[in-house]
Amino acid sequence: MNKPRLSVIVPVYKVEKYIHNCVDSILNQTFSDFEVILVDDGSPDRCGEICDSYASRDKRIKVIHQSNGGLSAARNKGIEFAQGEIIGFVDSDDEISADMYQKMLQYLDENQLDIVCADTYSVKNEKKSFRPRYPEDKLFSREEAINEILTGRLDNAAPNKIFKRSVIGEIRFPFGRVYEDVATVYRYIYRSKKVGYICQPYYYYYKRTGSITKNNFNSKGRYDCFCGYKERVEFAEQHQLTCLDQCKVQALETALSTLTAFYAMKERTDSEKYLDVTGFIRKHSETRFISQLSAKHRFLIYCFQHCTSVYKSYAFLSAWSKRL
Repeated sequence: MNKPRLSVIVPVYKVEKYIHNCVDSILNQTFSDFEVILVDDGSPDRCGEICDSYASRDKRIKVIHQSNGGLSAARNKGIEFAQGEIIGFVDSDDEISADMYQKMLQYLDENQLDIVCADTYSVKNEKKSFRPRYPEDKLFSREEAINEILTGRLDNAAPNKIFKRSVIGEIRFPFGRVYEDVATVYRYIYRSKKVGYICQPYYYYYKRTGSITKNNFNSKGRYDCFCGYKERVEFAEQHQLTCLDQCKVQALETALSTLTAFYAMKERTDSEKYLDVTGFIRKHSETRFISQLSAKHRFLIYCFQHCTSVYKSYAFLSAWSKRL
């Protein structure tokens, strides 16, 4: 039996309301040489049953059932079982355009690329919006692409991209974290030779109530995100990248966001996480970094250094406003 060219990995957990739209959008692709790997991550609803039903009707679908380990564990399991030379990811509460993979693979082949990035519709309350990353299609060398992603111009998300298996290699998403893409996708890009961006929103990213990564004020999520950005600083230092200072600024902003959540959730000041974040802020609160921060972040630095009570009041107000 011939192996499919493309493997699409879909982690599935508590998305009974949305999974049909997601899987149908993949099966309805104009490109057909693919397999879909549905990883039932111990979902307590009917998702496992729905996945099996799809597999019984379409031979392109494979289902893996495992105990709950989180999004990273599910994606990693999918990578292990994937047969395709190209790997794609779709989140199970999102959808994709019918021609997404045809267009992306065509762009990959025409330009001899290792990774292709499409753009994204953001969908909230049935209203979709699109803000392109760049005004036109782009081609990047590895050096250009790693600079673009580490400075935030190219997005971190895995689902709106396709990757040659060779750039994934043995790199896996960090177990137990949210914002796992922040810690992983740039490492795939560093292993590539050439990366492409398509200025078309083929991926539909749904902002739904209750999603940790999409809209909750969540101290664990923010700390996980900080860990990813701190690792990027270490990576830039190790590889002597020219974007090191910008990596430090992004990590500093994320550290301040995390500290805001810690204050709001009354994180213990002697906890390892609290000491990690505050230590990073102290170490990088230098004039050359502070001058690159927004006015809000400069204000938070000042409060952290001179008036913690004001910072805590801001944190409580911020948490309250996000619950409205």
